[in-house]
Amino acid sequence: MEPDTTKIWTRAEVRVTVGKLIVESLGVDEATVTDDAALVADLGAESLDFLDLSFKCQQTFGVDLPVRLIQDRRIAWRDLSVLATVIEVRYQVAVPGEELRTVAPATVGAILAHLAAKHGASIAAGDEEEVSRALAQRMLADLEGTPLDLSDLTVDRFAGYLKEDLHGPAAIEAVMSRFTVRAVSDYIVGRLAAASRLAPGA
Repeated sequence: MEPDTTKIWTRAEVRVTVGKLIVESLGVDEATVTDDAALVADLGAESLDFLDLSFKCQQTFGVDLPVRLIQDRRIAWRDLSVLATVIEVRYQVAVPGEELRTVAPATVGAILAHLAAKHGASIAAGDEEEVSRALAQRMLADLEGTPLDLSDLTVDRFAGYLKEDLHGPAAIEAVMSRFTVRAVSDYIVGRLAAASRLAPGA
C-alpha cells in the first residue's frame, strides 16, 4: 500500500495514528501508549519492532523513521570508533577502536593512561573531562535529526555517563529513554510540515 502523499494531517491525527501504529507494531495495550512512554524502557520495543514501526510510518505517512541510523550510531559508540576519532583530533594519535576496546576498565581515564603509556601522548590535567565532553558532543550531534527528544540531555550530563563507563548501559539508556511516543509524533509532524502536508495552525 502506497501512502497518500496528498493528505494534509493535523497534529492530533498524527498523534492518534502514531499511537495506533505503536500498538500494532509492539502488541501493547493502547492505554500504555502515553506521550512520555519510552518505546524501549516502557513499551519493550526491540530492533525488529522498530523496523516494523518504521515500515508502518512509511506506509501511513510517507515518512521514514531513521531507526537504522540510530542503531548504526549505537554500534559505532560501542566499538569506540567515535572515541578513536576524538582522540586522533585531539592528540594526533591514530589508535584503532579495536585497540581501545582492549583497555580495562573501559573508562576515558584508563584509555588516556593507555595512550600516554603506549603512544607517548601528552595527557594534561583536565583532559579526562575534556575528552568526555568532546565525545559526548560528537555522539549527540550524530543523533540530530532523529526522533529522539534530546533537548534536556546536556553535554555535561551525557559526558558524565561516558566518563564513568564507556560500555555501561547508562549512556545508551539516557539516549534511548528519549525515544518516546511524543518524540516519534513530533518527528513525523516535522517531516510533514517540511513537505507542506501539515494543516496550517495544526
